[in-house]
Amino acid sequence: MNADHSDIHRLLDEAFTGVAMTPELQDLKEELRGNLAARSGELQAKGMDASKAARTAVAELGDIPQLIASVGGDARHPLSPGAAAAEAARLHRVRPKSGFVVRASVLSVAILATAFHVVLDLVQQRSTSTLDAQLWAVGFAVLIAALVTDSLHQETAQHYPMPVPRSIRWGAASGFLAAGVAYGSFFFWHGAPLALLAAAIILTLAAVMAMIALGVTQTNRLKPWVLAQNRQYEIDDRFSKDPIAAARFGLYTVIIWIVAIALFVVLSIAVGFIWSWLALVAGLVVFFLVLSRMLFAPTK
Repeated sequence: MNADHSDIHRLLDEAFTGVAMTPELQDLKEELRGNLAARSGELQAKGMDASKAARTAVAELGDIPQLIASVGGDARHPLSPGAAAAEAARLHRVRPKSGFVVRASVLSVAILATAFHVVLDLVQQRSTSTLDAQLWAVGFAVLIAALVTDSLHQETAQHYPMPVPRSIRWGAASGFLAAGVAYGSFFFWHGAPLALLAAAIILTLAAVMAMIALGVTQTNRLKPWVLAQNRQYEIDDRFSKDPIAAARFGLYTVIIWIVAIALFVVLSIAVGFIWSWLALVAGLVVFFLVLSRMLFAPTK
């Protein structure tokens, strides 16, 4: 069984809060982190819970501010919150990988080119019901999906890289949204076939549902130094404090939109598009009512 060192990271970040970090102090912090984690692991192996083991290890270490002062830091006269945040960002900066920069540049140029072609079709009154125009829209969506997927899988100064399967899901959702917007533009600009409008609505709703589900089930990607900064400005958020409520809200969201889309399809067949869109409006209203009720539920 692996030892839990999350409390070690938290206590150590608190001890260094506001200290102007230097390479020497960063080395000290990492050395302390390793020693504290090792001692905490020993205590946990003897049956002590992780939180108590972390506090015991820190207490055995002694006066951390004195250690900081011994290498040129001063925890007694910390920086202002803004200055501390800027110094932390400088110290933990992560340079983008050259390969990603090249890929992002190529994808961005390709996205601009396809978007220009789609807009040109609209402005010049070309037929947007042709296969050619629709393929350009699909290409635009695929490029958006590729750029989002690649970007989310990169490590940044503030975030660890997102796992490949989840970044692909985010990319696919972004691609669906881009395709839905493109098809919707075709319909409203040129009066394209109703099938194109139906595709736009279905793609957009699928993208929104997927993004909501991915958002409420997202695990923490923030690095320890960012979490330490955020704790200074922490605001109560039920979903971040209650994962069960977040998961329940994700399930409610899927159910609401499945029912709304089913009603939209049934009404479209039975009475036409004149009234069927009201099902989507009703779904949106119910979604926000459930969100407000769950996110801001009264506490006991």
